[in-house]
Amino acid sequence: MLSTESGRPASAGLPTSRELHALTGNRDRVVDLIRIVSLVVVVAGHSIMLTVEVADGSVHLGNTLGDVPALQPATWLLQVLPLFFFAGAAAATRGWTSRGRGDTPTAGQWLFARTQRLLRPVFWYLGAVVAVYAVLTRIGASAAADVVARLGVQLLWFLGAYLLVLAVVPFLQRLSSGAGVAVALAVCWGSTATVDTIRLAGGPAELGYLNFLSVWTIPAVLGVAYAKKIFRPATALVVAVGALAADLALVSWGPYEVSLVTVPGQQLSNMSPPSLLLAGHAIVLCAGAIAVRRFLAVLADRPRVWWWVVLGNRGAMTLYLWHLPVLAAIVGLCAAAGMDRADVHSASFPVVVAVQTFVLLSVMIPVVAMLSPLENRSLPWWDDPIARRSGPGRDAALVAVLACLGVAVLMLARGGLVGDGLWWLVVGLACAAAARCLVVPAGRGTAAGALPGDDASLQVSASQ
Repeated sequence: MLSTESGRPASAGLPTSRELHALTGNRDRVVDLIRIVSLVVVVAGHSIMLTVEVADGSVHLGNTLGDVPALQPATWLLQVLPLFFFAGAAAATRGWTSRGRGDTPTAGQWLFARTQRLLRPVFWYLGAVVAVYAVLTRIGASAAADVVARLGVQLLWFLGAYLLVLAVVPFLQRLSSGAGVAVALAVCWGSTATVDTIRLAGGPAELGYLNFLSVWTIPAVLGVAYAKKIFRPATALVVAVGALAADLALVSWGPYEVSLVTVPGQQLSNMSPPSLLLAGHAIVLCAGAIAVRRFLAVLADRPRVWWWVVLGNRGAMTLYLWHLPVLAAIVGLCAAAGMDRADVHSASFPVVVAVQTFVLLSVMIPVVAMLSPLENRSLPWWDDPIARRSGPGRDAALVAVLACLGVAVLMLARGGLVGDGLWWLVVGLACAAAARCLVVPAGRGTAAGALPGDDASLQVSASQ
């Protein structure tokens, strides 16, 4: 139960703004609001887009956008994951500079502290997915096991990309002017354009995966600019409008398709690998968020809004990881009751999807409340305190191992829990263990300067 410094239980009524501040400290409420709203939109979007058909003993997963192409422009509103990278970089920048320039951590130690917090709920989730997959395989439920093997780890691609972007954030701390931010954005956008030009001209298709770093670094650049207040809202608005105009030109006269998520039948995906259109979309969303910063600040200062933001951010990774299994359960139960998602052209399909999406969002509230303690409870050994600094060689090795961990997670999400995907799971676990062994622990003399493994969650007072 949450409690305030005054001792009055928060559950006795909605806390005042002052009490909420006492609970959550000097947080950037806009960042936390953007993070949780973007995740809720992702959850709702996955529910809206999913179609499921059971035929000949197999489960066929489809996408509403593939069957109804007229809905694909809606992805320009539903594809909001760049905002999560933006919020993560902004929060990381505040953490990096919170103790002043004289006590900045080394990149590897800092990155591992972020990784501690990020992967803690993933260990629990992966354990559950592997266990369910093993049971289904053992009892011969091959169709369900195949869905779990692929869908159960598909969303982990985000964690791999996020780890790679976090590895860049310490180097982005050198940004201190609008010109520097403009150059960084130009480099990321330009390198993406170069890669796309080569691969679309007949070059190796695998070259496109270099865009994972360049495209997803764009929100990080703007997140750093936001945290350091480098861009004024008016300037950010001009940047957002310019990027939107460029995106419209790429779709109208270029080779890019309108959907910002991968749909069946696409000749060129904007998502996997990330394309130049997605790079421009990231600029539109993140610069737009800076442009409306004051409005979002007013909204986040409302006690009722901030209350939900606090609770949501304490279970942000739980919400992201577990919403697909919950959605699968809802879809399965409804299909057994005669409410299926097989025919997108039926009159009942919009009603079924709307009801199931509402049920999903409602059910995730108690699910997050029940499972989020696993996200916020330290794991033995993995979450032992670490020092703020280490030697240059050791620190470089630590960054390299964590970058390899990010790549392993990306490949696991791509391959699933079958074939090479299982090997990537082993590689990822080995990288995580190697990083834990490489990191410098916080000794007795350095405990006060230890790095907290906090990233997305809000740390609030709690009575057991």
